[in-house]
Amino acid sequence: REAGRRTYIPVMSGENKLSWQVKDLIPNCEYYFRVKAVNKIGGGDYLELRNPIIAEDPKQPPDPPVDLEVHNPTSKSVTLTWKPPLFDGGSKIMGYIIEKLAKGKERWERCNDYLVPLLTYPVKGLEEGKEYQFRVRAENAAGISEPSRITPFVKAVDPIEAPKVFLAANLQSGLEVKRGDEIILEAHISGSPYPSITWLRNDEIVRPEDIKKRVTAPKKKGESVLSIRDSIRADHGTFTIKVENDHGVAKASCEVNVLDTPGPPVNFVFEDTRKDSVICKWEPPLDDGGSEILNYVLEKKDNTKAEMGWVTVSATLRQCKFHVTKLIEGKEYLFRVFAENRVGAGPPCVSKPMTAKDPFSPPDAPNKPDVEDVTSNSMLVKWNEPKDNGSPIIGYWIEKREINSTHWARVNRSLVSALEVKVEGLLEGLTYIFRVCAENAAGPGKFSPPSDPKTARDPIMPPGPPIPRVADTSATSIELEWEPPVYNGGGDITGYHVYKQLMGVNEWSRCTEKPIKVRQYTVTEVREGADYKLRVTALNAAGEGPPGETEPTTVAEPKEPPTVELDVSVKAGIQIMAGQTIKIPAIVTGRPTPTIAWTVEDGELDKDRVVIENVGTKSELTIKNALRKDHGRYVITATNSSGSKSAGTRVEVFDRPSPPRNLAVSDIKAESCYLTWDAPLDNGGSEITHYIIEKRDARGVYWARVNRAPVTKPSVKGLQHNVLRLIEGVEYQFRVMAENLAGIGPPSEPSDPALAADPIFVPGPPSCPEVKDKTKSSVALAWKPPQKDGGSPIKGYIVEMQDEGSTDWKKVNEGDKLFPTCECVIPNL
Repeated sequence: REAGRRTYIPVMSGENKLSWQVKDLIPNCEYYFRVKAVNKIGGGDYLELRNPIIAEDPKQPPDPPVDLEVHNPTSKSVTLTWKPPLFDGGSKIMGYIIEKLAKGKERWERCNDYLVPLLTYPVKGLEEGKEYQFRVRAENAAGISEPSRITPFVKAVDPIEAPKVFLAANLQSGLEVKRGDEIILEAHISGSPYPSITWLRNDEIVRPEDIKKRVTAPKKKGESVLSIRDSIRADHGTFTIKVENDHGVAKASCEVNVLDTPGPPVNFVFEDTRKDSVICKWEPPLDDGGSEILNYVLEKKDNTKAEMGWVTVSATLRQCKFHVTKLIEGKEYLFRVFAENRVGAGPPCVSKPMTAKDPFSPPDAPNKPDVEDVTSNSMLVKWNEPKDNGSPIIGYWIEKREINSTHWARVNRSLVSALEVKVEGLLEGLTYIFRVCAENAAGPGKFSPPSDPKTARDPIMPPGPPIPRVADTSATSIELEWEPPVYNGGGDITGYHVYKQLMGVNEWSRCTEKPIKVRQYTVTEVREGADYKLRVTALNAAGEGPPGETEPTTVAEPKEPPTVELDVSVKAGIQIMAGQTIKIPAIVTGRPTPTIAWTVEDGELDKDRVVIENVGTKSELTIKNALRKDHGRYVITATNSSGSKSAGTRVEVFDRPSPPRNLAVSDIKAESCYLTWDAPLDNGGSEITHYIIEKRDARGVYWARVNRAPVTKPSVKGLQHNVLRLIEGVEYQFRVMAENLAGIGPPSEPSDPALAADPIFVPGPPSCPEVKDKTKSSVALAWKPPQKDGGSPIKGYIVEMQDEGSTDWKKVNEGDKLFPTCECVIPNL
């Protein structure tokens, strides 16, 4: 039972044991226990404890602490750390006892007067240079533990560590505060021996005597804080903490920006003051208040009236310049300008008084102009810059006058900014004078005195140098050619002189006695193998100009094998129509000059029609009115002592085909006939595409198409054709023409006349004649017509007789007369 209760609760029954573990007790609660024995008869008396038992675990001293370690030894102290005992002895650890043993001593000394509740302890009061061992004991309600493991000997000396310092994380990118706020800079420091600390601002030491600025004492070792109360704009800058010991120096810096309104703008000036406007200019404040200038506010005030207030001119200016307009002429003004940043507007910069008026007058007149570079239609007029009278000159007006006229005409349509102008469009032979006036913001000034008269005509100067080149050399001469001068001096070139100089000799000798007009010259009287320079000068009415000079040239007969190059337009071949012109150009080079021969493969050139022109290095074969027979491969061959070279191209001449041959008419009927023919001997260089057949009345002149297809697209092909729709009884002639891509060729020879009629055969024999009547000198005969007339009406009959005993038949008809009927009378028998 619990000590505070009277009722017992059974915890075991029916067990034949002499001990029992009672469970589920309430910790720290007091209990009474009793026990009795029971047999078959019944239970005996209870045996009861006299004193209550407290329900708690048994208590004993704790185990020793573990993992004892020594840290941060110095000449006066070390720091110990450890871990709690693995078993606390059943009672809460109340604290720890730390002991030390100096080297050479036998007795352990207690370091702490009171139990240490933590797992670390700084042992102080060590003697510098001595070596120590340490141990720790744990204590609970049951007693003190055995000592922990003993540390190795540790020498009491200061460690060597260079100083380190770094600013708080919020200061790494700088610090920005508003004016009046407190500046707090916190730094973390390490080093052994512990370093000295110095705070600097802009590389100057911060002294704490100023009550507003003070360096606070460290919160603890390893920290330092600088605070500035009631900050002002002047407190901004670079703050640096410097820490130093015997082993080095370390620094950390922070940019501190104290935001404030900007200072006043500076250097307020006026530009281009006018009667109704002025340009105000100023420069940014010397101090922008730590924030970008966002805006300027410009105000003005009528300075002639004290009661007048300031009027805003513009409150949204980004630049340090503004053109103020709508001023009243003669009135005096004051201006002021404020700078604004994101904190607000700073104090103003006030200008000096300004009166709205023009500060200048029109410029003076220039001096008398000079006229240069006179030509037949232009002159260059120059003048000096006059006094501008307070306003920059913006340009000049130029006027001209013909010397005999009274009217001045303006030369330029817009102001000229230069001090010269080229006047063009003058009339050749007339004399002109010029005058000039300047203009500024106040307007144009007076005109200058007129220039000296000048007549419009081209000046003549000696010409420039020609451009010579050596065209050829031989063993005794040099061929020289040149281009005319780029500049003729204003006059026609009247001739040229040629000079030569033997290399190594300073003198030049003239080769031409008189000026020559052609631009080529053969320099003679030179030595073979020697080097010469050549010069050419040009002459005009003003005289002889400067020379153009060649590079040194050696006098020698060059040897070059011939080269033949056909023109690119004919290299791939030539295809033309008959009647056109064949042209085959080629370039032939070589030294000595090659001989040129033109040939045609598998044929001969028609010398009466072929024209060959050889000029310089050019050779050209020409055949006008080309014929079909002119086709073939043409070859040009150039030959000199150094070799031979050929080039060729194929020429195709397309013509209409020649006439078809052997036209024949067969199978003639009343309405049709059949034509056959042979192909032309020459197809004109192009395949025969069609044949065209024509017919005409044999007694007529005009030919008509037989095939009805259009002439441009005949439908008849082949070498035979059946002609239909003939008119019976009409005698026809036929002809055939061949066609290729070049056109229709000439016709064949006309066919023999053919009568459109069915075929006619010899009639059959009449019946045997019968004697119808006879006399002593005549006989009358009659007979029947033949059964077949042969396809044609019987025209008449021929009667023959034979004397008895004779074998000869004699014609009865007189001459060629026929008996028209089937009867006749034979007289004179």
